Amino acid sequence: MIRASMIGLGLVVLGLAWPASAQVKYTLVDLGTVGGGSSSANTVDNRSQGVGGVLTGDAAITHAFPGKVKANDSTDLSALGGTNSSAQADPGTLRGSNSLVDAVDFDEHGQMANQSVGSSSVDGDTATHAMSWDASANTKDLGTLGGTNSSAFGSNCVQKVVGSSETANETTDAFVWDSAHGMQDLGTLGGSFGQSNAINCSGTIVGMSSLAGDVQIEAFLYADGTMRDLGNLGGSFSQANDINDSGDVVGSSNTTGDMGVHAFVWTPRGGLQDLNNLIAADSGWDLNSANGINERGTIIGVGTINGEGHAFALIPVHTED
Repeated sequence: MIRASMIGLGLVVLGLAWPASAQVKYTLVDLGTVGGGSSSANTVDNRSQGVGGVLTGDAAITHAFPGKVKANDSTDLSALGGTNSSAQADPGTLRGSNSLVDAVDFDEHGQMANQSVGSSSVDGDTATHAMSWDASANTKDLGTLGGTNSSAFGSNCVQKVVGSSETANETTDAFVWDSAHGMQDLGTLGGSFGQSNAINCSGTIVGMSSLAGDVQIEAFLYADGTMRDLGNLGGSFSQANDINDSGDVVGSSNTTGDMGVHAFVWTPRGGLQDLNNLIAADSGWDLNSANGINERGTIIGVGTINGEGHAFALIPVHTED
């Protein structure tokens, strides 16, 4: 199965698997923009084509484009007579007036969307609920954890769904949903907020949660009934955005003193690492957020180069320990 988040744009790039004995650094590819301005990349799969969106030189205009790992190669698919376009589907609603798709699961050929998840207004726009949408455009209300609102942000190859929901205790907790058990509360890292962002095929979940006191928000990994704090790069905020089936996690974190935001990769072997330390020192890039990682270890996200926000891809390069 191919999983793609629709928070922003989808890209498809190829990389190499991570051998456990090698030190991994990365070759950086600038994915460019359409007509200048800035761009961002949010998802990556294992194939060679994809869909997405890019912010052009005019801040009011966005265009969809297929992404490839080729420097500064972004193809404008254009808007249909208007100023904006985006690569996503119309899921319908849950009796409300609007809906939003946040993630799509494709078949193994990347041709058909088996499941989409997101959120929809319900009952005359009185609330927003997490929803799923199958290939036949049937929508399902995933409910809440006892509160008013919920949202879904990711799903996996066996159609488990993750997201966040308000609870009867006036907290917002991370959840996982499946058809057999419904919505299950994963809790938080001690604070009043938690959000699951992605789940891999083995059911390992990543996201972010506040700690006790709600001053600090940390990236987490949830497996075997335990929510693990993945730490940070020195600041008061970190979040995990994606996880592959090898258990490698990517996200973003504030740096020391909250003076900046850097992209990170976390692996069971190496822990949390600043991706800016794993690319050429003279690249001129500031990698701000890692948003997707595929099974080959390729990472995509957004960074800053020459004062502009550009989508990037990082291709693993293995060196001896």
